[in-house]
Parts: sequence; structure tokens; C-alpha cells
Amino acid sequence: MDESEKKYESTFISWDKVHEGTNKQDTAAVDTADVDTAAVDPTEKYKDLPVDEDGIRQFITKDMLIGDVIEIYPSAAHALLSVGMHCVTCGVALYESVEEASYVHGLDPDDVIKVVNDMLTTELIEHPGESVAP
Repeated sequence: MDESEKKYESTFISWDKVHEGTNKQDTAAVDTADVDTAAVDPTEKYKDLPVDEDGIRQFITKDMLIGDVIEIYPSAAHALLSVGMHCVTCGVALYESVEEASYVHGLDPDDVIKVVNDMLTTELIEHPGESVAP
């Protein structure tokens, strides 16, 4: 692999790694078969994710592939669409990072990341189980 190919490699972090030790199920759903099992506190569930100066959890980064983002956080597709990133339905999304796609669409990657992470913070931590799609 030459240097130009390395530049576009994703530093994808698997769902299992990001959410190690947490329940992968929807935090709004409680398993009714086991009354002793309660939903995981979303604040606790995502405590290891970095937080920016505005208190927004950093669920995704610029170097993540669009396809990986949508696979891990399906609701992120709504936020991406809301800022004009229609590549969520494109086959190129499997190979294009958020940063690359942002430039293709004439957007600032930092702004795109901020919008998506803000929506995910609101949806997954502040109002789990509710749709807050823009």
C-alpha cells in the first residue's frame, strides 16, 4: 500500500470496542422477560467517548467512513441528509470518509461532525428512545 492509499484509510473503531462492557440493546427498551434487567444509563454507557467544549459527545470522527457511521449509528443518516450529504444512499459511502464526502459536497467537515455528534448526543444520551432527527 503506497502513501496515497494510507491517507484514506479509516480508523474505524468497532461498535464492540466503543461500547465495551455495555448493553448493545436500545437504552429505551427494557427486557420484559427479565424484570431485574433495567436499561443501561446512557450517560454511563457513553462515558468513555470524548466530549467537546460544548458538551457534545464525539460519537464519530472525520476519518470514519460514511458507511461505517451509518452502520453503527443508523439515525446519523438523518443528520447527514439534513446538511446536504446525500451520499448516505450512495455506494461510494462504503469507501469515502466523512471528511472526503464533506469536501465533495462543499461542506466544512468540522461542521458536519458537529451536527451529527450533536444529534447523536441528544438522541442517545439526553433523550434516549426518542427520535430527534433534524
